[in-house]
Amino acid sequence: MRAMVLREYNAPLVLENRPVPHPGPGEAVIRVRACGLCGTDLKIASGRIGGTRLPVVMGHEPAGEVVAVSAGVRGVEIGDRVVAHLYLTCGQCEYCRSARETLCQHLAGRLGFQVDGGFAEYLCLPAECLLQLGESVGFEEGALLGDAVGTAFHALHRRARLAPGDTAVIVGVGGVGIHAVQVARAMGARTVAVDVAPDRLEMALRCGADAAVAFGDRFEAEVKGHLGDQGAHVVFDSVGKSEVLEAAVRLVRPGGCLVAVGYHPGEFLELDPTRVVLDELSIIGSRACTREDVRAVIRLVARGLVRPVVTRRFALEAVNEAMTELAANRIPGRAVVVP
Repeated sequence: MRAMVLREYNAPLVLENRPVPHPGPGEAVIRVRACGLCGTDLKIASGRIGGTRLPVVMGHEPAGEVVAVSAGVRGVEIGDRVVAHLYLTCGQCEYCRSARETLCQHLAGRLGFQVDGGFAEYLCLPAECLLQLGESVGFEEGALLGDAVGTAFHALHRRARLAPGDTAVIVGVGGVGIHAVQVARAMGARTVAVDVAPDRLEMALRCGADAAVAFGDRFEAEVKGHLGDQGAHVVFDSVGKSEVLEAAVRLVRPGGCLVAVGYHPGEFLELDPTRVVLDELSIIGSRACTREDVRAVIRLVARGLVRPVVTRRFALEAVNEAMTELAANRIPGRAVVVP
């Protein structure tokens, strides 16, 4: 099979021919039909994420069809259409037992980080990581559910507890943020999208945002003009830059929540604890999504309440070109790699 392999940081991925994997105990093999491309892939390739093991086949948003399973595996069969959950968890620790498996204390790895991922024609992984996609969701759209859509859902629903009738500000409407706009709308919230790129703001409006505001000197006043002077119940930040995070906090209403999804190593958030205390602000982090989150967004997509935004498609051997385009911010929504 063909696979795109990261052999050294800050260097192009290498196209290699490898044997098609065979499933070990508890494992299944899928033929990869599509794999999403994420901003995190840029961090992995540049060595900014600790714990990555080289060489590694990158790609942590795969969807495909099951072509082989080991004896005794239950829950998936040959021919099933599936999306992969990228965390290979122990299932036994405190966090796994409390449905917070992205914090697993005995994590075996993550697809495309420490174990081979979906930038390949075939992928072998624990069968418990495979979730049924059903017949109504295409592979390209389904590839986004395990991260881009699931991460937005986890942040807004599980962590921030966004409720019907609430107001939400989505700061950064890239690959995750554009789906956060749709998730917030599906949850019954009124939503304002914020970004620096006019095309992304236009896309946010098409995807259901009630208003779109360009990030700049007056954006806070413009956002509050749409929401009222108190600000938003929930501010969702997928940017992770210090300047943006500090502005995002100022948009949170008393009793409200900032949920941080984006991050950049070395960026910091400075806070006045007086306001945090007196306004009872909640500032929380949100890491990826759980298997149950992925199941939930599969249902949302199947019902047409959320539509995964795939705007570019790249062949497997064009992954390096795709990453260059992503780094230059020339991919609105999400790109997928199609082996």
